[in-house]
Amino acid sequence: MRIRDVLADKGRQVVTVWPDSRLDHVTQLFDQRAIASVVVVGHDGRTLGIFTDRELVRAVAKHGAAAIELPVGRVMLTPAPSCGPDDTVGDVLRLMTDNRVRHVLVLQGGAMVGIVSIGDLVKIRLDDAELENRVLREMALARLAT
Repeated sequence: MRIRDVLADKGRQVVTVWPDSRLDHVTQLFDQRAIASVVVVGHDGRTLGIFTDRELVRAVAKHGAAAIELPVGRVMLTPAPSCGPDDTVGDVLRLMTDNRVRHVLVLQGGAMVGIVSIGDLVKIRLDDAELENRVLREMALARLAT
């Protein structure tokens, strides 16, 4: 299965913030939208990086409570891990594992077309495994019936 199929299933909505957005604003977005990452974009719309709950923890560990007042541009992950819509789910899971990240931007021709999380990819893998299991069970039952 390809990443384009994952995006077709989950949608292409991406929450973005500007690099001067403060972390207190970003944490409110995390809570309000039940998300764990935002993409940081410049005022020209260009992708600059990604900020996740993991970067939040790192910022608090490094700067203490004052981290909440920092602009996201100072603590974002850049460059953001990325893939293309034609990449396979397996390839992107490998990228996530190798780089210890849970969110990957989907870029096409340099433009962001979506984002996938490890949860999105695991869901697809589980759905595929359930379908395969159902097909194999039906084939086995059909053989037993003859």
